[in-house]
Amino acid sequence: MLLGLRISNVAVIEEVEVAFGAGLTVLTGETGAGKSILVDSLGLLLGGRADADVIRAGCEEASVEGVFARTPVLGARLEELGLPDLGEEVLVRRVLGRTGRGKVYVNGALVTVGVLAKLTRGAVDLAGQHEHVSLFDSGLHRVLLDRYGEVEVALASYFGEYSALREVDARMEALGGDEAKVRERAEFLRFQLDEIARIDPESGEDVKLDVERKRLSSAEKLKRLGAEAELLVAGEEASALETVGRALGLVHDAVKFDATLSPVAQSLSTALSELEEAQRRLNRYVEGLESDPTRLADVDERLDGLKRLCRKHGATLDGVLKKRGEIEAELGTLENRQEVLEELATERRKVEERARKAARVLSKARTTSAVEFSAQVREGLGHLAMGKAAFEVRVTPGETLRPDGADEVEFFFSANPGEPARPLAKVASGGEASRLLLALKRALAGSDACGCYVLDEADAGVSGAIADVVGRMIKEVSGHRQVLCITHLPQVAAYADAHLLIRKAVKAERTVSQVTVLAAGADRTRELARMMSGVEVTREALGAAEALVRSAHRSLGAPRTRRESGPEGGPRGRLRRLA
Repeated sequence: MLLGLRISNVAVIEEVEVAFGAGLTVLTGETGAGKSILVDSLGLLLGGRADADVIRAGCEEASVEGVFARTPVLGARLEELGLPDLGEEVLVRRVLGRTGRGKVYVNGALVTVGVLAKLTRGAVDLAGQHEHVSLFDSGLHRVLLDRYGEVEVALASYFGEYSALREVDARMEALGGDEAKVRERAEFLRFQLDEIARIDPESGEDVKLDVERKRLSSAEKLKRLGAEAELLVAGEEASALETVGRALGLVHDAVKFDATLSPVAQSLSTALSELEEAQRRLNRYVEGLESDPTRLADVDERLDGLKRLCRKHGATLDGVLKKRGEIEAELGTLENRQEVLEELATERRKVEERARKAARVLSKARTTSAVEFSAQVREGLGHLAMGKAAFEVRVTPGETLRPDGADEVEFFFSANPGEPARPLAKVASGGEASRLLLALKRALAGSDACGCYVLDEADAGVSGAIADVVGRMIKEVSGHRQVLCITHLPQVAAYADAHLLIRKAVKAERTVSQVTVLAAGADRTRELARMMSGVEVTREALGAAEALVRSAHRSLGAPRTRRESGPEGGPRGRLRRLA
């Protein structure tokens, strides 16, 4: 649900702040007063396309800020997108710059427009003045039916089988195609395999050879260093062995007079043993070292070959070994291509049968939903003085499997009794389509996850006695969802829980749009009278407006109490924190 909206420097709006509550809020005013600017601005908060031309003349930037009630869906999306979660509300701000550079903030965090669109997707349903035109697109009909029928489980089950079928098709396609290309691929794989086989690398071989190469290339130096170290340990009069041995003899003599020196004698004895072992190992190491230019050349050549192989495959030596296994597997598949294709064909038949079975289950669910959906829409059309109109959702199962099933879904409609129902795009006029749109909204209200409907003159083309029925229907929808409705029909405005008047004024010699909350009573009655009679509000128009409000109240029973919405109420402080 939308709790509040603040707009700054957008078109003729200098600054407007308004709070919204549950139920039906109507926005009225003369044509051009700025009503649709509020809807367009709300579209920006949903990730809509921004145009620098909407920035008020003389200003460098414009901003739109909104407060949404935090729903479980919005909470999950905040977590998924890594955005701050402030608790009960979600604060969104979008800034447009004259240079085309804009900024978007969600709960104070800077995000992209794409992230904003993902977050707010489905939070608000905008139905503009020409929204009924989209009803002519048969591609939308399946989406509307699925939304009504809540067929997500059947659709997900089918899509899983369909994805498995596409995977098998991809594997068959990789084996199929031009025979010459298959042979060419096999030859290339054999070449790669032969190249690896010629070198025949072993795991970790490059590391071992690198160690050996360093030793071989430094053999003379290592021999000299080892011999010098051996002399220092045991080869001279003042060597380490000589020195530690003399120290050990002295301590042994001292132990005869003080046994507390026994640990020292033990330590010296251990050190003497370690030195003797070190001297023996140094001796063996030096004697075993030999310069071997032939072996060094062999090692260099082997290392060079391994490095070239790794560079060619863009991998480490272990990666090359892994790739060898992959090449062998692919080559084996290609060499046994016909056999593998036959196996895949058998697998495909099984997977396709499962997919078609799931498609039939999905089709049955849609067919059942189509009957119920058609009945509900016809009931709504009946309320809109189109009781004899025919409306039918036709589900036609097909043979071609697609990501959304095998069904063709299309709305069929006839406004005139006795005329056969035909595809909606061929028979519905603008006014008829507007009423059909309202009937669809009514039917979808109980199943739609959207928390807010915005109707921007979606009642266009409706007049006379039908207008009162339209008002009641919109009021009925608002019992399930928050509804914001821009209207020129007093019969619709009479059913409002809250009424906002948008009008132009001159401020500092410039035109600005202002929003005024109309309290129940004289203010609302006068606006309804203006909508009925035009510029001059007559006594008769006021009387008719009062009667219209009384009639609306009688048809609904006692009106529910709720806080008034307006520029001064609600989330002003929260919007201020966005700035």
